[in-house]
Amino acid sequence: MSIKTIEKIHESLVNGQRRQMVRQIEECELYDFWAEYLGYLKNIYNVEAQLEYFSDAVISYFRVIYR
Repeated sequence: MSIKTIEKIHESLVNGQRRQMVRQIEECELYDFWAEYLGYLKNIYNVEAQLEYFSDAVISYFRVIYR
């Protein structure tokens, strides 16, 4: 998965577009996404921000999927 794809997904999360984020995640290979997303966060944020963004993405993903 390209870094640009992960950046677009992260931008959707940051901008509050959670349904769009879920669609974007579903379009890529879900198995690889979460590990690659965590790696992306580790490269640009401190530990607290990593946890905040990662947990927000996971919680938002499952809230949208199971509505």
